[in-house]
Amino acid sequence: MNDLNDFTKELLDEIKKPKAQRAYSLFGLKFNPFPSAGLPRFSSLSPLDTDVKDKIKHFIRSTYAATKEEEYAGLTIIGDFGMGKTHIMKYLIEHINLLNEASLKNHNVNFSALTCFIDKPEDTPQSVVHKIVEQIGVDNIRKYIGRIILDRFKENPDSFYDRFKSKKPTLFLKSKSDWMKLFDEPAASNYLEFLTLFNLLGGDLQLLQEETRSIIKDVVVQDSTLADRYLDLIFEEKKANSSWDILAGYVSNRNIQHKEVMFLNSVVKILRQVGFKQLYVFVDEFEDVSKLKGAKLSNYLITLNTLINQEKRWALVVSLTPEALRKIKEESAPLYDRLTSYKINLNQLNTTKANMLLANYLNIARETQGNEITPFTKESIKEMLKISKGNYRSFILISHKAIEVALAANKKTVDIKILEKAKDLRYDEE
Repeated sequence: MNDLNDFTKELLDEIKKPKAQRAYSLFGLKFNPFPSAGLPRFSSLSPLDTDVKDKIKHFIRSTYAATKEEEYAGLTIIGDFGMGKTHIMKYLIEHINLLNEASLKNHNVNFSALTCFIDKPEDTPQSVVHKIVEQIGVDNIRKYIGRIILDRFKENPDSFYDRFKSKKPTLFLKSKSDWMKLFDEPAASNYLEFLTLFNLLGGDLQLLQEETRSIIKDVVVQDSTLADRYLDLIFEEKKANSSWDILAGYVSNRNIQHKEVMFLNSVVKILRQVGFKQLYVFVDEFEDVSKLKGAKLSNYLITLNTLINQEKRWALVVSLTPEALRKIKEESAPLYDRLTSYKINLNQLNTTKANMLLANYLNIARETQGNEITPFTKESIKEMLKISKGNYRSFILISHKAIEVALAANKKTVDIKILEKAKDLRYDEE
């Protein structure tokens, strides 16, 4: 340590301090609440515009309460880069999950929805469908199909023994009472436990597979090939390792659009059968679609529109820039109408919203909640709006840097000089 210069020693001493013990108390804060990259990490932070919250309410009410298949509604979140589109998505997802939790705790609340967040739209809608399955999880799909099968078998447990007991001679013939254990816990609610016990009882596995396949075709999907893919998930010796294996050998270059529609239909049916009332799919950075060229763009838009038209029992939420939305409207007016049943436009920060944003973040790190913006001032906010050009991400980023610079300078207030130094840490002079 003796060969280290004074500044290096100071750095080491600072690094050793837990964040909570650093001197943010200078500003009445426990820590710097502003994300260092300008990316919101607190999805619970409420949108600054009341009309955004109102549109979220209307969208949830419309999509969740919908009982007719033609009542599909989509939500498009529109804004330039750094305007908080992803944050609005995460905020919406968090509140859907909170509604799910409330429903579990309070039987008077009837809400059960599944959310899938996809960070990019990929280069085909087929990839989006595959990502939906990956988000749900192949183990969950296996579990859900198992529940569907067991519910059907439970309808007539008395005849189950006569139908499925092995016709081959066996040294240890199990009684009917032993077979009834299939409908007691844990086998009654766990298909893998059910299969294990069924095999121990010497049941006719081939007949069980045939019966299971018939139930899948009756309840989930009539397509025989896809039904076989789902059957592969149920039986141990056929178990698929990933969602892609479900489609292996099913999706080919022929009739791919029809097959993807069939696949999405089947996923939604499975979810509905086990109690989910709605599937919300969030696709971030949807502007990437507008970068596709020629036939690839046309095929993407046509296929996505077909998926929505043929399967309306889901809700798609996308985020994109105004320019990208205009291009999609030019290329496919029908898809534009589907995507924009509800629209949220995110505009630049103004003084009022900047004050609200600062107070919201500062409240995270201080004991007393309120509307105070200390250590910032009216003058510093005006300068920060100028530096950030009203962009949310840039404004949050300069706020983080300003706190750090003021702390290093032992200044209780973020003034113009502090902002100039903070700006040099991130922004290039124009």
